Amino acid sequence: MTTDSLSLKIWEIAIDGGMDQLEESCPFIPLRKILKATKDFDEKLVIGTGGFGKVYKAIIDYGATTTVAAIKRSNPESNQGVEEFWTEVKVLSKLRHTNLVSLIGYCNEHQEMILVYEYIAHGTLANHLYKPRREESGGSRSHLTWKRRLNICLDAALGLDYLHNGTEQGIIHRDVKSTNILLNENWVAKVSDFGISKCIPSYTTTHVTTNVKGTFGYFDPDYFLTKRLTKKSDVYAFGVVLLEVLCGRPPINIRLEEEQISLIHWAQMYINKGNIDRIIDPSLIGETPPHSLKYFAELANKCLHTKPKERPTMTEVVQSLDIALESFQGIKFVPKGMNRWWRAGKGNQSLYPCFSLFEIRAARNDFNVGLLISQGSSFRLYKGCMVEGNHAVIIKLYESRQTLSRHKSAEIGERISAEIGVQSLPRHPNIVSLIGFCEEKHELILVYDYMVNETLGSHLHGNRMDPLLWKKRLEICIGIARGLEYLHTNVEQQFVHRDIKPSNVLLDNEWVAKISNFEIALPIPTSMATEGVETELCGRQGYLDPEYQQTGKATKKSDVYSFGVVLLEVLCAKRSHYSNRNGRYVPLVEWFHVCIERGNIDEVIDPYLIGKIAPECFRLYVSIALSCLPFKGIERPSMNDVLGSLQSSLQMQEAWENSVQMGDELHIAYVPGSYNDVISVESEFTIGEHNYLISDLVRPRFAISSLRYSSSSK
Repeated sequence: MTTDSLSLKIWEIAIDGGMDQLEESCPFIPLRKILKATKDFDEKLVIGTGGFGKVYKAIIDYGATTTVAAIKRSNPESNQGVEEFWTEVKVLSKLRHTNLVSLIGYCNEHQEMILVYEYIAHGTLANHLYKPRREESGGSRSHLTWKRRLNICLDAALGLDYLHNGTEQGIIHRDVKSTNILLNENWVAKVSDFGISKCIPSYTTTHVTTNVKGTFGYFDPDYFLTKRLTKKSDVYAFGVVLLEVLCGRPPINIRLEEEQISLIHWAQMYINKGNIDRIIDPSLIGETPPHSLKYFAELANKCLHTKPKERPTMTEVVQSLDIALESFQGIKFVPKGMNRWWRAGKGNQSLYPCFSLFEIRAARNDFNVGLLISQGSSFRLYKGCMVEGNHAVIIKLYESRQTLSRHKSAEIGERISAEIGVQSLPRHPNIVSLIGFCEEKHELILVYDYMVNETLGSHLHGNRMDPLLWKKRLEICIGIARGLEYLHTNVEQQFVHRDIKPSNVLLDNEWVAKISNFEIALPIPTSMATEGVETELCGRQGYLDPEYQQTGKATKKSDVYSFGVVLLEVLCAKRSHYSNRNGRYVPLVEWFHVCIERGNIDEVIDPYLIGKIAPECFRLYVSIALSCLPFKGIERPSMNDVLGSLQSSLQMQEAWENSVQMGDELHIAYVPGSYNDVISVESEFTIGEHNYLISDLVRPRFAISSLRYSSSSK
């Protein structure tokens, strides 16, 4: 492409979204930084090669901060050129979703075209399904269990559904394949590579007429013949991915016999005959119920229908995968003969196993007091085991309806309805999942997976000898932020949690954070997302949004405020209200502000963390927490912005820890003995679209109240 053509392309982008806006959401990164990060494109740093070019793993140094990134460099001989480059930049600069890869920046300098993405630790789905790969230890590539495969497919489907239905203009990916589905450190799937994606113009809702592009083996036959690209073209390609997941082989393999070369033709032949056991990945034999395999294979077959109108939408695919996952989990512990299912929520497709009261009592040892975990005003939580002690669960037993007044019964009904409303959404890795229920003899019981590592609160405020490492605390905060961002932006229905606190954050056996307790969750109509919903005040004192308390309107920013308090608790290991060194009972938020203003922040943070947090990470983390706590909700960032900033803080911490361990003499390896001078009231920072001066956050609200407390260092 000529220089004039390139200038024209840039001009088109400027007209479409504005180069200023592009720079804000996707910054330009100078080539000198790229060369330094990749050591002049050292082949030792190459982690992959695609149609666009080579991909390098590198650490970008911004001076005060560093970022681990995947840097994709265009190959001049590649068939993907300038148009694909700018399409990728334009599309990803506008999109933010848990299941879409994030673009950190770009570079188009000295005839180089370079894209900089968040680094995704576990690489592509294809690598784990069938590509030979050896770990550093010499072992073979990790085996993907059936449950993990279902979760990965669900994640990818959620990302594609967001592209199709969650954006202002629907976006067709046009190159859905297993090598474009990346897996992060928690095995969360993210759709990548938007170089040939297409927006659906506002004047049409059906198709875009365009030249055929994509990858052989994934082509929608209708698109191939008619050049009419639709959302159902992505559905077809995703159907191929489902077969790859089921069979553990690529879509085309010319080394096989003729009838097996095409995965689609070979798999469909056996699926239609009902002989699914002949095609499944051998590593899955014996671990996966035939019912789950059959349901999954039938879904893939529907996606691959030759007529686009007969294929499901991506929303329907999400719902079907949700059922497949719930069904699979249920089969692992639901006793033989149980065949009743509960359909929860209007129009919801998620199914939950219905347990008998006898089974619940057996699991809970007839509600033995010794297994009581906690209790609320209308329920008790027990730990139990289903099927001869093989599956640990939490059993939530509500008061018997026989003993309740009509008013109390209605109140509990509303709370259960709110819980089911959230549980009716497609599954998310950072939302605790309902796995069954019991409604019998005036009893109502809900059953959840038991979280081995209990609550975040138990680790912050319990008498434990092994406090959480700072990096682990950051990862937990990121998990909470992901869950809240999902509740706030879900395409089907958006919710405000209204009760975010450490005791409502559960930690599974891999320390993945899962938000729980949705009894006072509030559905928010899209039309009222900004102004909020007027409702009675609910939540826990110490975490309550002050604007919500004053106006009676709950908004998504109410959760942001509560999360800000949680961030302070994570840093300080102190409750939202606690007794300071002078024995005075004070709100943590106020005392934190006082310590910043007086320059003695060491007094309020967890002593265990002194010297264990990278200074830049500490500065950014404190800034994130403070940005969540202004009185006015409009001044707080969105959960999406909070999530992005927390991910940056984690990258800073990891880079610092690596430098310290390696004994680097770089400035980032400095180990502070105090954090009093790391942040002050004069500090400025930016989170999302908001610019902050710490003095503006501290003094207007707390200058008077701070006089009530005296610092022990004074």
